[in-house]
This record gives sequence, structure tokens and C-alpha cells, in this order.
Amino acid sequence: MKKSFRLGFAALTVLAFAGPLLASENTPAGADPRLLSAIKKANSEFEVAMTKADIASIVAPYTEDAVFVTPDGTSIKGRAAIEQLYRDRFAKSGPALASKIESQQLMVDGDIAYERGRGLLTRRVNNERVADWARFLTVWQRQADGDWKILRNIVLPAN
Repeated sequence: MKKSFRLGFAALTVLAFAGPLLASENTPAGADPRLLSAIKKANSEFEVAMTKADIASIVAPYTEDAVFVTPDGTSIKGRAAIEQLYRDRFAKSGPALASKIESQQLMVDGDIAYERGRGLLTRRVNNERVADWARFLTVWQRQADGDWKILRNIVLPAN
């Protein structure tokens, strides 16, 4: 059960961002509009995709060599493996009832951006609605064509 929760919650934070971040003082002045757009798109698509088990939309913003780190420290390497993580998660427990992302800070250093925040995953466990929070750190990388993709995504326990 605990492993199922971790994988389920890990699923929540794979794309997590934007909403409050884009309108807050925690967005760096002069941040690349393409980065902000990528974060906003990933966030909005992720929240819907989690409730529909839409794996393609969830993994679309990842680089081919992305790494996803679950709360227990397990590293999932490559977009194909991250896709399989979601496929297994949805096969086992179905789509989330709801998901919410709270972006708290964005830091940009050249072609790398660090985005941190927390996310909420609501799911059904033993016929009860359960909502769990976790923290995340996502590393975005500017690609050669100027687009931004997720290079690393780390899920941390809520505290």
C-alpha cells in the first residue's frame, strides 16, 4: 500500500507548476517567456491528464534522457521508463480524482531553470477519498530549438 501511494504521488508531481508562480514575485524578472509558457502548459495539461490517465500528455514535456526521482529515492531514467511508471500506476489504481500544483519559486541560470513547489493528489483508497501533499523540484533545460523540457523531476515527502 505504501509503495502504491509513493508511485501514485510521484505521478502527481511529474509535471507540476505554474499557476501562482507566473503571477508572483517569485518569478525572475526577464524570465524567458518560452519557459513560462512551457511551465504553464505542462501544469494545465498535467492536472487534466492525471484525472484521465492520459500518459502521453503527462510525459510530453520530458527530455528523452530525463530522470524522475520518487519520494523513496528510486530513479526512473528516460522518458520511456517514466511513461511505463505512469502506465503501471494507472493500471494499478486508476486515474487520480483530482490534482493541484502550487509553484513556489522559479530560479533561472542560463539554459537551466529550477522550479520548486508542492502538489496535491486526491485519490480513492478503500472507498475513501484521500488527499496527500508532496514537495517537488523540477529542473527544466532549454533545448537547441529554444523550447524548454523537463530534465530532472524530484519528488520529496511533504515534511
